[in-house]
Formats: sequence, C-alpha cells, structure tokens
Amino acid sequence: MRVQRLGQNAHDWKLYRGEGRIGIEWYFKQTTHLPTSVMLYHLEPGAEEGQHFHLSGDPDSCSTESSDEIYIVTAGEVVVTSDDDRRVLRRGDALYAPSGDLHGVRNESDAPADLILVFGPPSGNPFVQAGEEMFALTDD
Repeated sequence: MRVQRLGQNAHDWKLYRGEGRIGIEWYFKQTTHLPTSVMLYHLEPGAEEGQHFHLSGDPDSCSTESSDEIYIVTAGEVVVTSDDDRRVLRRGDALYAPSGDLHGVRNESDAPADLILVFGPPSGNPFVQAGEEMFALTDD
C-alpha cells in the first residue's frame, strides 16, 4: 500500500497566464501506473488558472499530448469559463473538459476554494466501452 501525505509533492504555481498562484498537491506523480494524474488545487480569492486546452499537434495547446480533465469542487466555489461561457461551481459540482475544449477556473469569491483535478489521455471510459455489467455494479 502506498500513502502520500498532504505536502509531500506540493507546488505553488502560476498557470496558463492566470492571475495569482495556485497551491497544487500532485498525487503519486512518479509512482502510479494509472493512465490519469490527480492533483489537489487550492485557490485563494482572486487566483485563477487561465483558459487553456490540451490537444496533441495544436501549436496553441498548453501541452504536447491530448488530455481530458475533470475538476471537482471540494470546498468553496469557483467560476469555470470556456470562451465567454461562465458557470459557478460549488462543493460537489464538477466540470468535464474534453481534450481540445478551452477552459479555465477562477476563484471570484471571498473564501478559499479547493478542487480535485483528474486528467489523462482520452483513451476511453471502461464503463462506456464495456458496459456497467462488466463491473458487477448493483444499486442494493
């Protein structure tokens, strides 16, 4: 069993020309064999991750590989943007940004906000590919 404690892979980064800095904990960056990465974002009021996208082969992409992203708000509230579309997300709300979709997140509130960010290659969701019966899920 592997355990990572908060602070063991902590960063304070300015991302994609956004305002302020984002506190980031990158979980199991060097040790997981999952095709996804997981981060904890901490945004103080006014902090933002600027609008960006991940698409292989596009010179305007912020990364060389295509990547889908899911943002899940765990505390506070944030505003997510895509071009001129703006939505407020609160604790328990999530944003899905497929590769190539322009997106960003900003804390416009007066309180800190925390988010879980999961990202990886758009290689396919096993639930969609194989159907839920593969996983023997029940509602009991």
